Amino acid sequence: MKKGLTQEEMYARILKKAEEDERIRAAAMDGSRANPAALHDCYSDFDIVFFVKDPGAFTRDTGWIREYGEVLIAQFPDDWHDHPYDPDSGDPFHCLVQYADGNRIDFTIWDVSRGAEEENRDPRRVLFDKDGCDWLKPVETDASHWIRRPGKKEYLDCVNEFRWLSLYVAKGLCRDQFNYARFHLAEGMGVMFLKMLNWKIGLDHDFRITTGSKSKYLKKYLTAEEMARVKAAFPDGETEHMWTGLGVMYDYFEELAAETAEGLGYPYDAKEAESVKGFWQERKKENDIQRTVSGGRDSL
Repeated sequence: MKKGLTQEEMYARILKKAEEDERIRAAAMDGSRANPAALHDCYSDFDIVFFVKDPGAFTRDTGWIREYGEVLIAQFPDDWHDHPYDPDSGDPFHCLVQYADGNRIDFTIWDVSRGAEEENRDPRRVLFDKDGCDWLKPVETDASHWIRRPGKKEYLDCVNEFRWLSLYVAKGLCRDQFNYARFHLAEGMGVMFLKMLNWKIGLDHDFRITTGSKSKYLKKYLTAEEMARVKAAFPDGETEHMWTGLGVMYDYFEELAAETAEGLGYPYDAKEAESVKGFWQERKKENDIQRTVSGGRDSL
C-alpha cells in the first residue's frame, strides 16, 4: 500500500478544502467516526456530507475527488446503468472513494437549499456551518439504529420463513444442487437466523443497543462458544458440511426463537419445529441410502 496521508492528516485536508471552497456552505461527518461507541481503526471510513451551492458542479465532473489523494477505485451508486443520475435534479449524490494510501471517504453531496429535507439518523459531527442553518444539528447517539423490538406477526413470520426455507436447503442438497442449497442456507435462512439472533441480543439489553451494519459487532455481544456456533452455521461448499451447517443453524435458531418468544410473550410452536426438522432429516437419510445403492452417483 502506498504511503500517504495519515488519518489525522486526511481529516485536516477534508476540513481545509471544504472551508476554502465557497460553494460548500456546510459540512458534517457521519457514521462510525462520529460515534464514540463504534470501532475506530485504520479501516474506518470518513463519511462526509457537503451541503453545497450548485451541486451540478460537483456531480457533472467528479474530478474533485482526486484532490484528496490517488484514487484506487470509486463508485457512484446514484449513477448506475439502470438509473442514470440527472445532475440538474438537485438530488443527493454519493461518491464512494477508496484511495491508494488506504484512506476511504464516502462523500454525499446535498443541495444546501434542500438541506432541511435531509433526515440524518446516524451519529453526526457538524464540521462547520457558514450560514447558520437551523436544520443542521449534531446527532449524539446511535439510538435510531438500536435493535427494534419485533411485533408478534413479524416474529412469527420470521420463524415460519426460516423453517420453510430449511426444506429448500435439504432439497438442494439431496439433488446435489450446490448454489441452490447455498443460496437458501446463507441468504435465506441465514437472514432469518441473524434477525432472530439480533432480537435475542436486543431482548437481553432492553433493545437499547445495536450490533451495527450487517451485524458486524456480533462478537461484542456473544460468548466465544456462541460465536463459534454462528460461524459453524455458515459452512463451506462441501455437501456434508452444508448438511452439518443446516443442523447447527436450525438448532441454534430454535433455541433463540424459544427464548425470544418467552421474553416477548409470544407463542412458540415447538412441535412444528421438531416436525419440520424430522422431515428434512428423513429426506437426508433416504438420499444417503440412494447414493450408497447407486455407488455415489449424483441423484437427479
